[in-house]
Amino acid sequence: MTKEEFLDELRSSLSGSVSADVINENLNYYENFINIEIRKGRDADEVLSELGSPRLLAKTIIDTAPAHERRTVDAGPDDQSESPASEDSFIMPWWMILIVIFGLIAAVILFFTIASAVLPVVIIIAVIFFVIRVLGKGR
Repeated sequence: MTKEEFLDELRSSLSGSVSADVINENLNYYENFINIEIRKGRDADEVLSELGSPRLLAKTIIDTAPAHERRTVDAGPDDQSESPASEDSFIMPWWMILIVIFGLIAAVILFFTIASAVLPVVIIIAVIFFVIRVLGKGR
C-alpha cells in the first residue's frame, strides 16, 4: 500500500462519520508523520505497516472525536444533520437528585438542631453581660 492509498482509505473511512475539519486534521497529521519518518530514512512500507489499518485508525478517530464533531448520517459540509445530543453534557440521574435533596434537608435540620441547643446558652450569656454592664454603670 502506498502513502496515497493509505490516506485515501483513511479519508473514505472517516467520510460521513466526522466533520470535514476532523478529516482534514487527521489526514494532515498522518501525511506529515509519514513524510517525517521517510525523511528520517525509514521505508514507507515499514511506516505504513507500523500505523496499521487505515480503517482501524478511522474507527479510533471516530470513537474519540467530540460529539459535536461526529455525524450520524452521511451529510455534506452544508448539511447540519449532526447529532444534537452531546456526550459532554451531564444529566443527573434521579437517585443522585434525591441524594442531593436529602443532603440539603439533613443540613438544614442539623443547623437548626445546633442553633436550638446553643441559642439558650447565648441568651443567658448575653443577659449576664447586660446585667454586668448595667450594674457597672451604676457605680
